[in-house]
Amino acid sequence: MGTMAWGRRKGRYSLGRLAPGERVALLANMARLQLVEAGDLFRAKLGFLKPEEAFLEELLPKESPLMRDALSFARETHSEALLHHSWRTFLFGALLGHHKGLSYDGELLFAACILHDTGLAFDRSTHPEDCCFAISGAERACSHLIDKGHGVEKAQKVGDAISLHLNAYVSSRLHGAEAHLVSRGAVCDLFGTGLRRLSPRSVDKIMERHPRRGAMSALGFGQIQHLPGTRPALMTALSGGKAPKTRLDRFGF
Repeated sequence: MGTMAWGRRKGRYSLGRLAPGERVALLANMARLQLVEAGDLFRAKLGFLKPEEAFLEELLPKESPLMRDALSFARETHSEALLHHSWRTFLFGALLGHHKGLSYDGELLFAACILHDTGLAFDRSTHPEDCCFAISGAERACSHLIDKGHGVEKAQKVGDAISLHLNAYVSSRLHGAEAHLVSRGAVCDLFGTGLRRLSPRSVDKIMERHPRRGAMSALGFGQIQHLPGTRPALMTALSGGKAPKTRLDRFGF
């Protein structure tokens, strides 16, 4: 569920629409996130959870053509608020990866994070009411990177990480550390999930550099109608169409 190949299915469950069993799997993933968060709270109260701290510059991988092309494309197609969300997704994901001791490809993680909401770009030709935006965004990002001369395999990994990020929880064992951390970074910024693993000082620095105000509007909460039966449609229905309340709201929303 959630890969680019999955998104290319034909018929009743095309365009990112979930089969009944996949709806159950998505709900199970959401429940798993809640269990992880409850475990973090328990460990924090016992003093066993050491928050991760790092200089933001240390999280950035060495500059590469893939990074430059991904960032340039995001700057051309994303609103300012959406681009800041993409940056925060990368920084939160990288910090959570360090906390977990995961080994990951920095340039792949950066490219996937900075482009993970390409399906919501202001110049999109495929709209969320017509196709799951993670699927359409993954296809567009992957095609753009290939057109820029990047290898198909590398572009596919970026695309899969993008298309998978709406699974709520993405297994690093099944899909790789990069896809796992794109999802963790995104849910951290939207829902505050995983914040206990990060030092308050690191969070403050991220918010200072990449302000959060306008994020919920940029992501279409209360504005976008998603294609029925897709992951974002189900998540929106569960939230009543309202933006989630989190501990990050003090930085804006």
